[in-house]
Amino acid sequence: MAGYDAWVPVGDLPTDGVAIRPAATVVLVDDRPDLQVLVLKRRDASVFVGGHTVFPGGAVDPDDRDPAWSSLATGVTAEEADGALRVSDARAFWIAAVRETIEEVGLVVGEHNQDLAGHRHALDRGEVRLSELVATSGRPLDLSGLHAISRWVTPMPSPRRYDTYFFVARAPRGSEPSADGSEAVEARWTTPAGALEGWREGELTMISPTLATLQRLAHYQSADQVLDAAARGGSPQRVRVIDEHATPALFPDDPGYRDPGTRPVLGWTWLPDPRR
Repeated sequence: MAGYDAWVPVGDLPTDGVAIRPAATVVLVDDRPDLQVLVLKRRDASVFVGGHTVFPGGAVDPDDRDPAWSSLATGVTAEEADGALRVSDARAFWIAAVRETIEEVGLVVGEHNQDLAGHRHALDRGEVRLSELVATSGRPLDLSGLHAISRWVTPMPSPRRYDTYFFVARAPRGSEPSADGSEAVEARWTTPAGALEGWREGELTMISPTLATLQRLAHYQSADQVLDAAARGGSPQRVRVIDEHATPALFPDDPGYRDPGTRPVLGWTWLPDPRR
């Protein structure tokens, strides 16, 4: 895995026969009054990362790729999305990020009527499509507040594998999240440092994509600072680990990044380190 970069085509990734599905995750940030992030606890019986603390997200659905989004979404054109992620039909990741946030925590990312959240369970059950809801509302979905910050591919072996792009966005003003009770049993706000402390104390279970994101966010002071940095972006940095569950993620500038016992993972972040 040493030779892969952040833009490796999914078809070139190693596989053991488990299909690698495209997915999107959203890191919602807010000042409450200090910088906080929204985290979920997945139900223990979940096939994938059961009982873990995660961010809202899930697999890309067919409707997220509907050509109708060309007129139903603003803020990120199809060409801009493809250029940012260096894949075709990349805007589907932005749409999936919005849809999954509605379904899992009942919040609508971006400047749009929060009434869309009232359809969260119907969306989750496949009884209605997000493109239909947005078309009926008469107001396009604004994607300009969503910024891609990292890419993570589930390692082998795993019952499910995902090629996941992480996005950061500001939480809707005056709204409070609620877990869907199906995939997630708890939704709460926490400081990045507080979540990491809970993990170190054994109170929370996380894997390296969540840990690495919280480690990077822990050095930011406000939501504005995070979003400004995410909008600017940076050069992708590949993460290394010793143990995906039990040790912190390592970034290229960290002491011990290439020590014996470390190994590269299929994870890259381009959210800049504000200390550098």
